[in-house]
Amino acid sequence: MLDSESPKLDRSFIGKEYRTSPKIAEAEEMMQYARATNETNPRYYNIDSPENLISPLLYPVVFIPGILSLLVDDAEDMNLDILRVVHAEQEVWWSGRIRPGDQIISTASIVGIEQRGVNEMLDLHIKFTREDVTLVEMDYRLMMRGMKKPEEKKSKSSRQTSAHGEKLAERSIVVTDDQGLRYAEASGDHNPIHVNDDIARSVGLPGAILHGLCTMAFTSQAIVEDLLDGDPTRLRYMKVRFSRPVFMGETLTTEVYDAGFQEDGLHVVNFETKNPSDQPVLTNGIAKFTR
Repeated sequence: MLDSESPKLDRSFIGKEYRTSPKIAEAEEMMQYARATNETNPRYYNIDSPENLISPLLYPVVFIPGILSLLVDDAEDMNLDILRVVHAEQEVWWSGRIRPGDQIISTASIVGIEQRGVNEMLDLHIKFTREDVTLVEMDYRLMMRGMKKPEEKKSKSSRQTSAHGEKLAERSIVVTDDQGLRYAEASGDHNPIHVNDDIARSVGLPGAILHGLCTMAFTSQAIVEDLLDGDPTRLRYMKVRFSRPVFMGETLTTEVYDAGFQEDGLHVVNFETKNPSDQPVLTNGIAKFTR
């Protein structure tokens, strides 16, 4: 049951759609996003022929701030406390790639609002289109943390991914001390809980936490570099649950396990990402890619 001081999101907003004006994808913006996620894949840095650049897998999130600014305009009426909002889950489908010069229109619909314990969940479905062709779709679950803390539960050291098959890849990456600042600049997500320790602590966090989508971008590197020969265009789908905050300076390790093939021929893997204390920060990870 929610604490009396914890507002409930206004359910009348379910079904509301937000749409941005066309925004041009810039080559330098793509490379900045790649640098902000510690990418080393040369496909993202084609400086001699920027028109041939491949956009980083999660680059489309640079168009989300336009959507979120419209959502913020409704925040008071919706009872949405932005400083108490964290990213809970993310699901992405790729049917195309954004190229330099593309005019991208972003549309988002509020598809659900529900209570989970002391928290309120807000579900968005977002489409990124070029000339009415959908290139990328995302399901974006946000969690507004309740004012009352949930009862403490023992953390389960999740090993369920290994049950799906043999380990195919393992990769570690260091979250730099300035990662939150660099990612905020590249993505346009300037929520202060990601860059300001004092503000993060004022809403009950231990300190500034890394953007969930930056962590997801790190995880995608284990799949692309170790399983796809560095070719991000083969990846068709990813889903993750953000199970624990990530802090600057941590080393994250992603383990990827085989889960077989779908009838359509897509290869399926499960993955999990852990912090230096062996605690999962990303769980329920699923990815699908072409052979």
